[in-house]
Amino acid sequence: MPVAGMILGWILLGQASDAVLPPLSEPPRKEPAVLQSLAASDAARAMPPASIDASQNPRRPPELVDEAIRLPADSALTGRPLTLLEALGSTIERRRQLEIVRAYWRLVEAAAEYRFSLDHVRQLEPANIGGEDASLRSDRAEAAARRQEANLQAVRAQFNLAALARMSTDSPLPLPTDPPHVGAYRTYFNELFAGRTPPETARLAEKILPLQRRAIDDQAAAVLAAEDALLAVADDRRGGRVNAAAVASCSRELFHRRQAFIRLVCDYNRAIADYGLTVVGPTASARELVAMLIGPTRQAALPRSSDNRGSVNPTSANEPIATPRGVPTLAPPREGWRANEPTLAPPREGFQPAGKNEPTLAPPRVQPRYGTPNPPEARLVPVDPQAESSLPPERIANKPSHPFSLLPLREGQGEGASPAAATPLYSALRAATPAVRAKQLTVAIHWDRYLPKDAGKPIGLEECLLRDGGGDRLATIRAYWLLRRRAAQYQILAEQAEFYEALMPVVLQHRNEPTGAADMLRLNAAQLAARAELGRVRVALVEAQFALALRIGATDEAAWPLASTVPHSGEYLLKLDAQPQSLIDTWPMRRLAATIPGQCENVRQHAAAVVEAETARVAAAEKYRSGSAAVDRVLETVAAQTEQTAAFLDSLADYNRSIAEYALTVLPPSTPADKLVSALVIEP
Repeated sequence: MPVAGMILGWILLGQASDAVLPPLSEPPRKEPAVLQSLAASDAARAMPPASIDASQNPRRPPELVDEAIRLPADSALTGRPLTLLEALGSTIERRRQLEIVRAYWRLVEAAAEYRFSLDHVRQLEPANIGGEDASLRSDRAEAAARRQEANLQAVRAQFNLAALARMSTDSPLPLPTDPPHVGAYRTYFNELFAGRTPPETARLAEKILPLQRRAIDDQAAAVLAAEDALLAVADDRRGGRVNAAAVASCSRELFHRRQAFIRLVCDYNRAIADYGLTVVGPTASARELVAMLIGPTRQAALPRSSDNRGSVNPTSANEPIATPRGVPTLAPPREGWRANEPTLAPPREGFQPAGKNEPTLAPPRVQPRYGTPNPPEARLVPVDPQAESSLPPERIANKPSHPFSLLPLREGQGEGASPAAATPLYSALRAATPAVRAKQLTVAIHWDRYLPKDAGKPIGLEECLLRDGGGDRLATIRAYWLLRRRAAQYQILAEQAEFYEALMPVVLQHRNEPTGAADMLRLNAAQLAARAELGRVRVALVEAQFALALRIGATDEAAWPLASTVPHSGEYLLKLDAQPQSLIDTWPMRRLAATIPGQCENVRQHAAAVVEAETARVAAAEKYRSGSAAVDRVLETVAAQTEQTAAFLDSLADYNRSIAEYALTVLPPSTPADKLVSALVIEP
């Protein structure tokens, strides 16, 4: 592809912004790819297919999936091709069929990851990097180890599926032949459950299936962009413009993008199975189940089973499957690669209603008995380091403006503008004390500025506990902090995407340099990868919302809960001298008393790491701007800052879960919600 064309394509792809970036445009219409056997004799190409003209033969999610499950002839992973229909035909028990479907997609995922690991190893061979390079010995060793681990995981998945499908122990292990579904999925949720209470799993599937479907497109775009970047860097390597490490870095990134793609695809198909096999009628045959899950079967093999309902004449790949009235049917074919999508039919007369919508609560935990003259709220205290600092004492969580100007705006821009590539976010925290740094970083990261408008209904920790109804408070608090952590994770990924966007004009200024075209393709790949990760985390966010909604009885509400309380990051006074000795001498209390102070220090250390990672990012961006550093270093430091921030969030969530466990052990079970919350966090 000419450089000018690559630049134009890169610019068009990189302009997007959805809460951070908008959805990709609809892909060109294309007929579905024909699945090839896993035992195909053609050897896998080590490098991405550079000879393919994307304008003539665009590769979309179906083609990427088919490539993923097609193993080369010399693969160490071997076995007998097994269709999903044949696997499901081994039983008529619905629960076992669900286990089989999930195991089938797990094998697809494992086999694909093995294929990706093979490609990664071959991409690092001397012939593909322009000659021998001793500096890549560690990269090759790592790739070989990953290949071996992927092979073992795939073999384990083969044995698991073989056992569930009740295959003969003397038969070859199974290899999947049916690709997972990547198109839209019609649930008919409103029609199926009109006037009825749906199962909770159906509520979750209705929410996440569309999100997963859109995320698949984003992940596919990221895979193709990573391929383009690898091809460009490999070409620069052959021309002596970059070192071999750049090729290894791009190959590793392509492996991760392909891995993320197939995992999301299989997660999507597991969610489809969870939904479909929950609501489908009890008389549906194995063939009808397969049509509902992945569309018309592409294989003519029949299941050997006592299930006579599945013993029908084989159909061709494009022949509609006739089904009796009221059982799941296929949507009418549409033009394009999304034709023949699996779907659920509207409910038939006599459809059995699901169980009542009640939150599933664990039985209340028995609290230790103790006696002490101290009031419960005086026994433990979260400490606010801000009160002992020179910073303003005002609580600034959830305010409409960014706290303490940690995010300086570019000149002429208003709130919410993208930060410049070399703009520091937390420069004011470098000279702060560890306690104040951790506190202010916590508030800054949990400042809800990037969440989608329809993300959910904000709920404070106190209100959440009031709605818990006296169940397992510890489990509810843990679900709350998990949700808060995932919302923060979404925001730091959105911020990462903005860093990449801010780098765009800087990279364009270097477009006429020897590696300018490859730099642009690498930045484009990083942008699309960040966008794809954003879609994945959005799904995880919704799953965490569902878990909390279950605990507080909010699953039937239009907007699921969105945690708004900022977690505690300062010191926590255990006040062990105020606790009864019989309680202090228990192993759980001794463990908490020993680890909570260390967890506080862990939070502070991770906060320092975030600030230092930001300093490195700013320095790398400035050096690249001045021409004294390569784009590799900039991309590495942006990713490193995101990783360090994620580690900070993990340490913060762990710390607050331990605080909750300690407080609920010390305080009486009847402690009011407001008193309990005041013993956990310092609210604004």
